[in-house]
Amino acid sequence: MVFVARNFKYLYWLLALPLLLSGCDEKTYDYGFDTGGFGGSGWPIWVESLVINEAWRLPVGALSGGDADISKYPPGGKAASAGWVPLPHTVRVRWFSYRTQTFYEATAEVPKDKQKQIKQWFKKYPRPKYVHNLVTGIRGQGEIQLWWYAGCVGMGCPEIRPETYEYHYFELTPRIQATVAEGDARRHREGTKQEVEMGFLPPEVLDLILPGQDKSGAD
Repeated sequence: MVFVARNFKYLYWLLALPLLLSGCDEKTYDYGFDTGGFGGSGWPIWVESLVINEAWRLPVGALSGGDADISKYPPGGKAASAGWVPLPHTVRVRWFSYRTQTFYEATAEVPKDKQKQIKQWFKKYPRPKYVHNLVTGIRGQGEIQLWWYAGCVGMGCPEIRPETYEYHYFELTPRIQATVAEGDARRHREGTKQEVEMGFLPPEVLDLILPGQDKSGAD
């Protein structure tokens, strides 16, 4: 798939998710989730939590900085298959930026007109020929953005390679500035050191580790 061509490593989880919100008869749809960084080289992050509709939590963890140019394709990195669940209404995210040793939190709300467009796309690009994903892009600089994605994977689709792969997407939200949040960066000290040792961060980032957070790991 084109994901592979973009040098992203995808990890697919089988998630045990509630099909319906408590006491809710909302219609469900068969789709998945894809979360990636779009801060650019040298902006790796750790996603501590990603919660959809305040109902279920997706496991994410480490993300590379990703491609800063997302004008031709939305970001991607780690994907989850959800099965039949309600459409996304809200996405709440908390993450840690290795480069700035900063925690961020943000909540994105999907407008009603965009939810309506998602429903239209399920008719225009029907399952199982097309796979549908809610795409969440997260930046180490403190922003998030959401997209809806549909890609052709079934019988009658073009050969899956970058130059022929059929895919479609549209924005669900503009870029949303996150709020700087409280958090103990010591929890990510070893991860920061590994990013530096692997060459993804400059050595100067270690200077951001506060006294009591030295490279030996002593508090």
